[in-house]
Amino acid sequence: MKQIIFTLTFIISISINGIAQSNVDVNEMVGFGCYEDGSQSKPVQKVSKLIDKEKYNSIIKLLDSENNAEKYLAVVVCEKLTELNKLTLTKELKEKIAEIYKSNGIVSVCSGCVYWDKLTLKKMLDKENDIRISANYWLDYKFKKE
Repeated sequence: MKQIIFTLTFIISISINGIAQSNVDVNEMVGFGCYEDGSQSKPVQKVSKLIDKEKYNSIIKLLDSENNAEKYLAVVVCEKLTELNKLTLTKELKEKIAEIYKSNGIVSVCSGCVYWDKLTLKKMLDKENDIRISANYWLDYKFKKE
């Protein structure tokens, strides 16, 4: 009987997880530890490489990206660069960032193998949002905050 209950629970959890994952766009997803292996989403990997190569102008250009995940990451990275005095925001950049803060553009998000969702840019950029908190930890690691 225990084996039957375990098997049914396993099958149900797989189907629920499969449905949740099919609801997201992996090319437009922000995740710092997705799937069972805790890997980063494609946009996070892309921006990580740009940070590692110090290609900050390429990150700034992502503020105009069609990909909302890239826009989100560009905003948080630009803010971090400003905090570290590695970037001075022009009036134009401040306006673009302010516009993104108000945006209802949708971004897929993931955390581990159980949390998959879609959120607006506005909600993701809220300082108390879990994804934003994760982004801050990621940025502290990337820039090895002193």
